[in-house]
Amino acid sequence: MKFGTNNTLGYRGRVISLLFVGILILFIRIVVIHQFGEPPHKLPVPAIIALIVAWQIGKFYDRSVYLTMKDSLTDLYNRRFVKEKFVKLAKYATKRGLKIAVLISDVNEFKKINDRYGHDYGDTILLNIANSLKASFHKQDIIARWGGDEFLILSIYSNEGTIKTKIDTFQSNLNSMPKRKTDVSVSIGKANYPTDHTNLEELISLADANMYEIKLNYREKNN
Repeated sequence: MKFGTNNTLGYRGRVISLLFVGILILFIRIVVIHQFGEPPHKLPVPAIIALIVAWQIGKFYDRSVYLTMKDSLTDLYNRRFVKEKFVKLAKYATKRGLKIAVLISDVNEFKKINDRYGHDYGDTILLNIANSLKASFHKQDIIARWGGDEFLILSIYSNEGTIKTKIDTFQSNLNSMPKRKTDVSVSIGKANYPTDHTNLEELISLADANMYEIKLNYREKNN
């Protein structure tokens, strides 16, 4: 079972559209053959056109579903997707005796960066952080923009060291971000399913509280 940040469209809409139209065409042809002895077209051009239209309609539906799950700036998943997928992810982890790390990442001094360099540069920072997260975590991990300058990661693991390695890799990648006008750092809080809690909202709350403790330590050291 895969839960990764797959950036391709699903095919559900197109498959359903083609099946519906295909069955309808087949039914019509059977009725026509039964009534008239043969179909009106040896080469079913109208049927082919109908299937093409059905494919395009299904593709439009798939694209619409895809966009409702994505953040428009970073192309990461959004809150809706995380909340829908967590239930399945939790069942998967429980069945296999695994844990889920719930990570909340927040950019340090992001308001100051926006105020000094402008919101366009702030957006560039968020986009670079999103790319660093993608490069640091695995495809099966769920990475989402949680809001503003907060990011959320759900990562299944059996060994605590695996999560630490991913976080360290991410922190290291931040130091090599392109187009930097200032140093960029993040504070990351963590909670674990099921040891800390089994409810997603509670896990996020715990990770968020942990993140703010780390952020306060950062402010004390740098102010």
